[in-house]
Amino acid sequence: MRFPWLFLCLFAWLPAALAAATAEEQLRRFLADTETLRAEFVQTRQQGAGVERAGGRLLLARPGRFRWDYREPYTQLILADGQRLWIYDPDLAQVTVKPQDQALGNSPARLLSGEIDLDRHFAVLDLGRREGLDWVELRASQGDDEFTQVSLAFAAGTLRLMRMVDNLGNITDIEFSELEINIPVDSNLFSFTPPAGVDVLGE
Repeated sequence: MRFPWLFLCLFAWLPAALAAATAEEQLRRFLADTETLRAEFVQTRQQGAGVERAGGRLLLARPGRFRWDYREPYTQLILADGQRLWIYDPDLAQVTVKPQDQALGNSPARLLSGEIDLDRHFAVLDLGRREGLDWVELRASQGDDEFTQVSLAFAAGTLRLMRMVDNLGNITDIEFSELEINIPVDSNLFSFTPPAGVDVLGE
């Protein structure tokens, strides 16, 4: 699988009235108020001297459902239906499926999709303002084998960036735009049936 870390990437949005709030306050308001969200994203990963870039659209419906539709540089779907996590790669004609709770663990993905409690599973460190953004860092209470750091950055009440540093020092940034909050969402968008003829790995 080309980007096994992609499904950990999540997002948030907050009203402009919260622009003066700290990043931690904005995160907590998101967790309390957001039910659905749609956004465009651009993802970059710095790995050694190279940079990988991808982009597309994501959709969230709490609790526990989200989908990432990657459009460039290739097509890929990562979908959580509340029970299972599906990763579909049309170019490889391959689907990987795992139980959602096992695949996501106590990751920020499960937190922001409304499946686990912030204070029970994470230590929250408000990093203040830098690079023109308000930053908050999440530290998993049980540790994370893949990422050493996960940070969220807000501007004018909206989450603009999610930054993840893995245990090899590679940095992945997810930038969000065109966010729409608490919009009507078709529940069928979070249902997936493997197309005929593809290899299904997992369940």
